Amino acid sequence: MTAPHRILFVCRHNSIRSQIAEALANKMGHGKVLATSAGPEPEPIPEHVSEWVTRLSHSQTKPVSKDLNEMAREPFDTIITLCDKSHDALPELATDQQHIRWDFSHPDDAEALKHMEIEISERLSLMLQAKGLM
Repeated sequence: MTAPHRILFVCRHNSIRSQIAEALANKMGHGKVLATSAGPEPEPIPEHVSEWVTRLSHSQTKPVSKDLNEMAREPFDTIITLCDKSHDALPELATDQQHIRWDFSHPDDAEALKHMEIEISERLSLMLQAKGLM
């Protein structure tokens, strides 16, 4: 069996955008993708986002915000930044892998969160299909 395609989603606080992207990628990749997320300034995940991510991932485990520095030595095939501030933090990572920049504004309410989920899902679908991972 081929090793899963490893994706790192990076967002400043690793509390909303990157958490949702991680859950979606793992769900959509059906075992062909191993996604994780981190941020240069991790903060606690808001409870409503934690519930959202848990629902998306079908997991009983609550998501945890992770520090980007902890990922510096991890091998990734693709790194996707989800906000400007996270893209600026990438030099901290020792990697020559593919970097993709998807800038999303901070979702301020449930409607914005749902729209962001849909857009990330659409982008992931296109990317995973192009890589033969879906």
